Amino acid sequence: MKAASYPLAREQDFTSRINGKAYRLRIATPYGPPPEGGYPVLYVLDGDGYFGSFADAARLRAAGGLELPHTVVVGVGYPGEDFTGALGRRFLDLTPTEPSAAEKANHTFASGEIRYAGADDFLEILTREVRPRVAEVLPVDPAREALFGHSLGGLFVLYSLFRRPDAFCAWLSLSPSIWWDERFVLRGEAGFTSALPGLARPPRLFVGVGSLEQPEGSPARMVDNAVELSARFSALAGPTGWRFASRVFEGETHAGVVWPAINPMLDFALKDA
Repeated sequence: MKAASYPLAREQDFTSRINGKAYRLRIATPYGPPPEGGYPVLYVLDGDGYFGSFADAARLRAAGGLELPHTVVVGVGYPGEDFTGALGRRFLDLTPTEPSAAEKANHTFASGEIRYAGADDFLEILTREVRPRVAEVLPVDPAREALFGHSLGGLFVLYSLFRRPDAFCAWLSLSPSIWWDERFVLRGEAGFTSALPGLARPPRLFVGVGSLEQPEGSPARMVDNAVELSARFSALAGPTGWRFASRVFEGETHAGVVWPAINPMLDFALKDA
C-alpha cells in the first residue's frame, strides 16, 4: 500500500547549524493566491502532531468561506522519530532551563537522549533558519507571522515573547507549562510589560487553557497559572496595536484542548492581519 501524503504541501528536512540537530518542516500551500506583500505565516510547534489540523482549518476557512486570509501553515517537527522519540526531542527545544532531578524522573515516557534548556537556540533556529527556508518556496510577509505552541510549546511561546517580542507579530500560547522550574518563565514578565509601551511593533498574545487541565490538588496549577497571567495582561494599557485575549475552554482536557482552540486562535492571529 502506498504511503499517503498531505495535499499541496512541501516537506523539507535540514540539520541546524545552530545546535546540530535535525528538523522536518511541513509547509502547506494555501488554496488561493498571495495578497500583495505575501502570505501571512503560522508556525506550528509540535508539527508532527498538529500540522494537518491547523493547515486544514486555515486553508478551508480561507478558500471556502473567505473567513480568513490565505495563510501559509508551517509545521516544525522532527524527521524519523517515533512518537516517544519526538517527545524526548521537544524537551530540549521547548524548555528554557534544566529541571530538577525529581522532574526529570517524570519523563520516562520519552525515549532517546533527553536534554533540556535549548529554548534560546530553538528561537534562533526558527528565526534564522526556518523562516528563510519558508520564504524560499512561497511569497510570505515577514510582518505577518504567528507562532503557536501547546503545553511545553506554550511555555516556549511565552518565554520567547518575553525575550524577543518583535520576533513574531502574534503569539498563541495554549496550555502553557508555566509551572516549569518553579515558574521560571515569569521572571521575564516584568521586563516585557515595561518594554511594551515602547515597542515599534506591539505583539498580539492569546493565552488559552482547558478547564479540566488541573485535577484537584495538582501542583502544576495549569488553569490557575494561565488565568492569573491572563488577569495581569488584561489589565495592561498597551500601545496601539497591542492585543490580548484569553479563554478557558470548558470541558476540555490537556490533550483535547487543541482542537476546539484552533479556530479562535486562527481568528485572533489572522483576522485583520
